Amino acid sequence: KIAVSTFALLPLSLSVASILFNSVQSRLPNFPFHASKFEAKFSQIDVDDVEMARDQAREMFFFGYNNYMKHAFPMDELDPIHCTGRGPDYENPENLNINDVLGDYSLTLIDSLNTLVVMQNKTMFHKAVNLIADTVSFDKNVTVQVFEVTIRVIGSLLSAHLILTNENPFHGDFSLSTYNGELLELAHDMATRMLPAFEGTATGLPYPRVNLLHGVLPSTSNESCTAGAGSLLLEFGVLSRLLDDPTFEAQARRCNEILWTLRNSDTGLLGTVIDVQTGEWKGSLAGLGAGFDSFFEYLLKAHILFGEVRELEMFTELRQRIETNMRRGRPKCRFGDGEPPNYLNVDIKDGTVLNTWLDALQVFDLTAVLGGAVMTF
Repeated sequence: KIAVSTFALLPLSLSVASILFNSVQSRLPNFPFHASKFEAKFSQIDVDDVEMARDQAREMFFFGYNNYMKHAFPMDELDPIHCTGRGPDYENPENLNINDVLGDYSLTLIDSLNTLVVMQNKTMFHKAVNLIADTVSFDKNVTVQVFEVTIRVIGSLLSAHLILTNENPFHGDFSLSTYNGELLELAHDMATRMLPAFEGTATGLPYPRVNLLHGVLPSTSNESCTAGAGSLLLEFGVLSRLLDDPTFEAQARRCNEILWTLRNSDTGLLGTVIDVQTGEWKGSLAGLGAGFDSFFEYLLKAHILFGEVRELEMFTELRQRIETNMRRGRPKCRFGDGEPPNYLNVDIKDGTVLNTWLDALQVFDLTAVLGGAVMTF
């Protein structure tokens, strides 16, 4: 059994980025490759600018958070145009942009827990913990997306629980004497309500959505994105280890293995959208952006967090397949003839380019991919 620390969820992305950065820097003594005196002078951020950016970020966060608490709590989020609270769209169940994540459970308050720690505001953090423990219930007739609820609700609750109970915190002591594990209980409750999504599909992959009271409804779509089905291991794994109950981690690991078997036999790539009943990819696009991004990301993070070799094996092979099939452009990033290198959206069957657009989520995946590729500078 592996002990889980505050490292588990909140600072994980920063830790991974730091590992990759240090790896690059140690191998390349001339990093960061200033090509001229102008780059050397103007590409740096001095201490005053860093402090100003930090203060502006803090001001922006508290502006949003305080106005949510004033005008929207206990609803899920603040409608900034009308300055009122907003929750699920009960009148239009097909409004997935709203209903996939808003579930009438004070989402913004839950979502903000760990940011309050990053902002080093212990008073607000403790107040938020107590409000959630006293007021939040998941006993609601709402249909939500398994993926969004896992990363935003379960993940936030688990991170905050670890911060409250960790004996060696590196964010400072945020313990609360009156805390009795209420956030862990809520995370367990929500994860249990997700389990019906894993039942009744021919492939074993979960349905993308589940009703918190009634399970999977007859009208539920069979189409799930790769990220949605394969980005559950961090939260489900931490929950299983905290509860000493393998149920949740086993489900998440099984999903990863199923997706792995459904890769294209020629390219070794995964598509973006899959039918959880037939196992067929819907469309032929394979990329690193929305619909796929966090699956690749979670393989590496799960290996770092849990130390299991299997996720590292999958990550390493998949990265090689991505390099072979998606990378275009000259061999070196900054030098040489031809176009600068990029990772394009390709056909899952043969790696031919389908389009050259880049979405915001793909940038995060490039950090993991370029952890090795950046060595070609």
